[in-house]
Amino acid sequence: MKQNTKFTRRALFMGTGITILLSALPGTTLRAGDLPVMDVVKTPSCGCCKVWIDMARASGFEVNVTDTTDYAGMKKDAGVPRRLVSCHTARIGGYVVEGHVPFSAIRALLRDRPDIAGISVPGMPGDSPGMGGKIDAVVPVTAWGGSAGKGSPFEFEAQ
Repeated sequence: MKQNTKFTRRALFMGTGITILLSALPGTTLRAGDLPVMDVVKTPSCGCCKVWIDMARASGFEVNVTDTTDYAGMKKDAGVPRRLVSCHTARIGGYVVEGHVPFSAIRALLRDRPDIAGISVPGMPGDSPGMGGKIDAVVPVTAWGGSAGKGSPFEFEAQ
């Protein structure tokens, strides 16, 4: 008995639609090509920022970099609360990422799309990515804005 293996346009469109819907569900993994571009603002002399940016690129992020001497202005423009300030400020996918945030936290942020303004690793912890920690380093992350209010822990799984 001969099986009909002919694909119809309808089957193709339904399969494509299901694939798109499944890829948008929370818990799915973002691949490098799926990640939005990250725009980082830093001071020109900051070496640890450069290390973090190099790690971000090695982790699959496309990164645009802008140097500024207006440190306070870049924090104010991004709406970073004073107690959550770190060295560099990034914007990605509609969120603010402040400081040496682990890349698995950024991926979780983009995957889960919580109702927050951003995430931060306040200060410059020595074991964070770019500050002595490796590319897969994990440190506590704080979320702010939206459902996180003035600040609450941002939960994510290390990858």
